[in-house]
Amino acid sequence: MTRGWPGAERTAAGLRRMGIDPIVSPVLDINFRARIDVDLTGTQAIVFTSANGVRAWGPRRPERDLPVFAVGDATADAARDIGFKKVFTAKGDVEALARLILRKLKPADGDLLHVRGIHVAGDLNGALKPHGFRVHDAIGYGAVAVDTLGEEAIAAIVSGAPVSVLIHSARSAKTFLDLLRKFGLHHWLGSVTVYGISANALTPLEGAGFGALVAAPRPNEDALLALLDETSELARASNAS
Repeated sequence: MTRGWPGAERTAAGLRRMGIDPIVSPVLDINFRARIDVDLTGTQAIVFTSANGVRAWGPRRPERDLPVFAVGDATADAARDIGFKKVFTAKGDVEALARLILRKLKPADGDLLHVRGIHVAGDLNGALKPHGFRVHDAIGYGAVAVDTLGEEAIAAIVSGAPVSVLIHSARSAKTFLDLLRKFGLHHWLGSVTVYGISANALTPLEGAGFGALVAAPRPNEDALLALLDETSELARASNAS
């Protein structure tokens, strides 16, 4: 499992409920900013494109009265957990989030504040600007690539036994592949199946030699874990027969 902390704990808990004891080897370290200095005057809603954006906002800003637009259910749940009452979820990706905002809001009612990381997937501003919206960014955290994979993860890959890897973003995928090549592990990729939260997240891994790249049918973690569970069940049934 390559997801960075603290989100990794939620994913690990989901896997354990499925009876899977995961090897947790984050490829990105999440570093939160000490402060988020932003003026909310004229802002009609806050937009979060990740749960880490919510985690960055939570202990650093007191405002909870504005509506929140979240990219997916996990992000929406995180916003509710810290006290936001009016939360809308796109249940998808940045494109779905933009469509939700276009349905629910009007540009004349005020600006949008996008609380995000240094690196983001998708272009929310680009999707909304042609429709008259003004989107202001507040950088709440950054994701820094780690120097190495965990020892357990390396041992699993070089063992030659079937290995399943979970990927939550295109940047995580690229960093994971860079680490594999850095340590010469790319020679063992034929036995590795990578499950991605979306097809876009798996794009950096195409043609690298993995046994299989499998995208979740919907871009959220519940769909990703359900896909892994379904595949595991099929494998167990095949072995039993």
